[in-house]
Amino acid sequence: MSGGEEAGGFRKRAVSLSMIRWLLAPRWRWRARRLRARHGPTLSHEVAWCLVALADDLASLPYVRRRAQPVPGVPPGVMVDVWAHLGAAEQQRRRAWLARHGRTPLHLVGLPEEVIELAGLHVVEWALPPDVPSISLVVQQRSWPGQGDGEG
Repeated sequence: MSGGEEAGGFRKRAVSLSMIRWLLAPRWRWRARRLRARHGPTLSHEVAWCLVALADDLASLPYVRRRAQPVPGVPPGVMVDVWAHLGAAEQQRRRAWLARHGRTPLHLVGLPEEVIELAGLHVVEWALPPDVPSISLVVQQRSWPGQGDGEG
């Protein structure tokens, strides 16, 4: 066999990062669609896609930063909506989700707030019912002194 060939006559080739992204695009698109359906209308498809890409591999950060579209007048990061401003149907939907999963859909993605901000994304996290202990992404992902990893 010649120097650049394997058995079967195929040459070894390094797979580029753009090729990997292209191959993963249908999977990311499906996961982004699911995240958006679970989270609700405040999460755009583009932001959901970026969150899924980052959750899969933090090395996608430069790619996501180029793709992220800033919201005029609003700094990037995680903001929390207002529970009292939600309709009764949305409040009921969120209560059912929290009773079943114990966390918000955004929190289940598992990205720290700092990564979302660094990526230049603007994400609206769920406000929780007044009777539910704080389990949001904003509170849980931060490590506070004396609280271990922040999950509790």
